[in-house]
Amino acid sequence: MSTQRYLSKRSLDRLTRQLMQRRISAAEMVESFASEAREAHVTADNSDRLDSEFPIGTGSEGSFALAANASVIVGEIDCALSRVASGVYGHCQECGETIPYKRLKAVPATTMCFVCRNRTHPLNTPSVTEKKGVPA
Repeated sequence: MSTQRYLSKRSLDRLTRQLMQRRISAAEMVESFASEAREAHVTADNSDRLDSEFPIGTGSEGSFALAANASVIVGEIDCALSRVASGVYGHCQECGETIPYKRLKAVPATTMCFVCRNRTHPLNTPSVTEKKGVPA
């Protein structure tokens, strides 16, 4: 069940670079949203008004939620990079089958093949790394 037999070195290198780039982006998002949350918390008198007018992504609560979400993404990417290092990246953690390269390319931090992912998460409920607009 080694990744080396499943993915070519070139494909694995490409996916690893993609994971590292997405990790950098997600880590920057964590810092940015955390900074926004701290600034909004300092000006708490305005945060209640901002949170009610712009509930998503503004004010300390929205920024803390976005920072937490980005932090989860960083963790998922770190787990994927650990799987690369241990040689099991690209194999479904549910059934053990290989995950198609196209799926890995689209969602490089995924832990499941499409069949198992759809069995555990209905199609209308994306995982954190599969949400549109969030670096996976």
